[in-house]
Amino acid sequence: MNVSVMIGVLIPFIGTSFGAAFVFFMKRQLGRSVQRALTGFAAGVMTAASVWSLLIPAIEQSSSMGVFAFVPAFVGFWIGTLFLLVLDKTVPHLHMFAEKAEGHKSKLARTTMMLLAVTLHNIPEGMAVGVLLFALGFTVMMVLDVTLG
Repeated sequence: MNVSVMIGVLIPFIGTSFGAAFVFFMKRQLGRSVQRALTGFAAGVMTAASVWSLLIPAIEQSSSMGVFAFVPAFVGFWIGTLFLLVLDKTVPHLHMFAEKAEGHKSKLARTTMMLLAVTLHNIPEGMAVGVLLFALGFTVMMVLDVTLG
């Protein structure tokens, strides 16, 4: 297997594992305010990563467009936002502490709806990794192979 492919797979894997490993150092039960603070922290980290690692580079890659260099990133940002909004409204899923599911009405089990919520969360992350690998010169089939395992 190509070393670049291994690195491309291991970096997100290590980062995700490292972030998830903190659960072993926490109390058995966290208060709701602590959980909300940690969720807010994660949202801040993801927002910062989106801006500095995706939006700004996208604008820089379009610098040849001059004043309109922001347009491709702006359009892509809103297409992605609308894409996830449509998925959020159509795929039945359950958020933490929620009593009622979002999306279409279904008779799916709570665990299945939580799984769908995690899947919705991972779609943008997987797309970002795929775009990065493609930008590094990987072929479409190599990126598909890496992302699907």
